[in-house]
Amino acid sequence: MPVAGPAAAWCESTGVRMAHKHPGAPDDVRAVASLALRHAAAVEHHLAGRSEIAVPLLEQILLGCRTVLGDRHPDTMVVAGNLAVAYLSAGRTDAGFAALEDVYAERERVFGDDDPRTLTALDCLAAAHRAAGHAGEAMRLSETVALIRERVLGPTHVDTLASQLGVGLAYAQARALSQAVAVLATTLENACATYGSLHPHTIEIRAALACCRAVAGDRTAAIEEYDRAIAFATDLLGADHPETEALRSERHELCLGPAPE
Repeated sequence: MPVAGPAAAWCESTGVRMAHKHPGAPDDVRAVASLALRHAAAVEHHLAGRSEIAVPLLEQILLGCRTVLGDRHPDTMVVAGNLAVAYLSAGRTDAGFAALEDVYAERERVFGDDDPRTLTALDCLAAAHRAAGHAGEAMRLSETVALIRERVLGPTHVDTLASQLGVGLAYAQARALSQAVAVLATTLENACATYGSLHPHTIEIRAALACCRAVAGDRTAAIEEYDRAIAFATDLLGADHPETEALRSERHELCLGPAPE
């Protein structure tokens, strides 16, 4: 079912700022700068789908960060989170979930429940459960992080909207389509009002709503929503961009082909 979403591709960035966070000896500063550059390269490999390169590289970088910066340094935790996601992308599900649970627990201990860094880890864990087909756990975690982000960041913050999108996708995966449509429609309203129709997140939310409407059998409304999403994606990214083409393909598959099961 397309609304379940792909495997988690979330990555956080540390950048060369790592070099400015460690007040140690010059050798340590140089080591951290090297780790930062290698981390940026590993993230690029991960985002390009080269897990066979990204995973061992991130494992080495994490060891280096733990040695130079310590286990509880924020950048060490960023690398640990990215390694967990890389494990999942590489199909190493058990290792990925275990690492993500550890990352979330460590951030909760160090930063607290409401810190944006803790909530980022929790949101990623929810997305990972959704990608693995664990609809019940995905709903529970997505609802939790969405409520906390709404309280801490406000209802229209981009992170809150991302979590609400996750709630809608989790409902859809559980075949609670009326709830999914309701959540996504409200989220789309907030996104349009705050960021406009041409914002990437707004287009993503609109596409998810279109997909849910199609799967629920409301093809007329789905086609209208897909057409809007495609038009906005064309304006923002171009008609030949892979994401625009993917929207056209999904519209054809769900709205013009046989009814989805």
